[in-house]
Amino acid sequence: MDEWQLARESLTLAGVAGAEDLGRFVNDTRYFQPSALDERAAMPVLLELLPTLSDPRLVAAVSAHLRRPWAQPTAFGPLVDAFRRWAPQNQDAGWQLGDALANAARHEDLPVLLSLVAGPQYGTARQIIVDALWRFRKSPHVVPTLVSLITDPAVALHAMSALRRSIGPAAALPYLRQVEISHHGDQLGKTAASQIRRAESSLSRSNHHPGT
Repeated sequence: MDEWQLARESLTLAGVAGAEDLGRFVNDTRYFQPSALDERAAMPVLLELLPTLSDPRLVAAVSAHLRRPWAQPTAFGPLVDAFRRWAPQNQDAGWQLGDALANAARHEDLPVLLSLVAGPQYGTARQIIVDALWRFRKSPHVVPTLVSLITDPAVALHAMSALRRSIGPAAALPYLRQVEISHHGDQLGKTAASQIRRAESSLSRSNHHPGT
């Protein structure tokens, strides 16, 4: 019996409705029947299973089921442990875990998030965690961290976007322009140029509509 079937059986034994829909996600219910899995009831079972899994596709699916706001704070610790295990070896599973972590994190969890985004071994799996740092912008550690990451190709786009949201487009522009100049012509420079255009567009709208 494979891990997927074992996971579904564990959910069924725990009385969780819709266990057969584990890993099934429906965005448009106009054309597709919605998933019947009771994610809230499934959470304790999924958190217990997570450290035992070896199938990265199942890890990614479980992570996606745990990205709901009601999963915090219970899910945060197990998700961190799983992220540290999976992100260096499987970017897809790591990315989903990072997405779930970003949703489960509270302000007191910021030191853990900062330690994770500082780890280059986690690669692109850090992207959504980096993107979420703007929510914690009142911390004096967030902006320096984002500035340090805008030249990291694995997370640069997300760091630049989060920086704009943290300090505003006007304050972010000097940082973005420096990256564009230093990396002119390569992908990082093009990413910075795109973010510069967005920042300038935002400032232009603000100037045309003061007070909005």
